[in-house]
Order: sequence, then structure tokens, then C-alpha cells
Amino acid sequence: MSEIRSALAAEGIEVKREPPNTLGRCYERLSGQHAPETVNAALKAAFARARSEYGWQTGPDTGTPALTLAKGNWTVIAARPVTPAQGLQTPVLLSLTCLDGGTSSSGVPEGSATDPALSGPRDRPATAGVPDQEYPPA
Repeated sequence: MSEIRSALAAEGIEVKREPPNTLGRCYERLSGQHAPETVNAALKAAFARARSEYGWQTGPDTGTPALTLAKGNWTVIAARPVTPAQGLQTPVLLSLTCLDGGTSSSGVPEGSATDPALSGPRDRPATAGVPDQEYPPA
């Protein structure tokens, strides 16, 4: 989670962690706001940075215009931002989920054993060489 926050911050997107509330799976949400004129480019750049600097890979195709990343047992999804009313910042929302072996969990705190910054790849199909997903402008 810290890697994703760092990649976003490097592109000017500041997000905060929302409290987890899902049992049986690791689930985290990051939310923030960004200038509407540059939010799409900043998200694309942050996801590219996460791949190049932190070893994340393009995640599964969701069938929607969303950006996805995967590393170890974590998947990150950023939905295409909505266009805000004039003069407002664009909300940015990322969902991070992990498979936790089916045990009950209220989420994984940053720096825990299942944080991808501290864990290596797990039994996950390789996605190296998969082209970036298209992320159309708002």
C-alpha cells in the first residue's frame, strides 16, 4: 500500500487511507482529490511509476475503463474519475484487495506481512509483457 501511495504522491495525487471494513478478504481504499485537467494523466503516470519503480504489473482486465495493478496477492483498481462540477477537484478512489487465504480479516495494516512492499510474488499468473490498458480521458 505504501508503494501505491508513494507512486501517486510523486504524480501530485495525495490520498488517505480509509478504514477497512470487509471480512474474509483484505480490502483497503485510498481516496483523495486532484485537478480535473490532469487527473487522468497523473493516474496513468502513477500506475506506470508503480510498475517501473516498485515491480507492480498490469492487473486483470475488469471489462471497464479502469486502471489495474497486481503484485503478490494484491490487486489495485482505479476507476475512471468522474467529471466534477466546475471549480471542484476530481475525486480519486482506489480499491486495493488481497486474497488472504479465506481467513477472517478486517484488513491489513500498512507494513504487515501481506503488504506487497514486504512480500514477494505468490501463486499468481504472470502478467509481464501485458500491454497497458487504455484509460480514456474523461
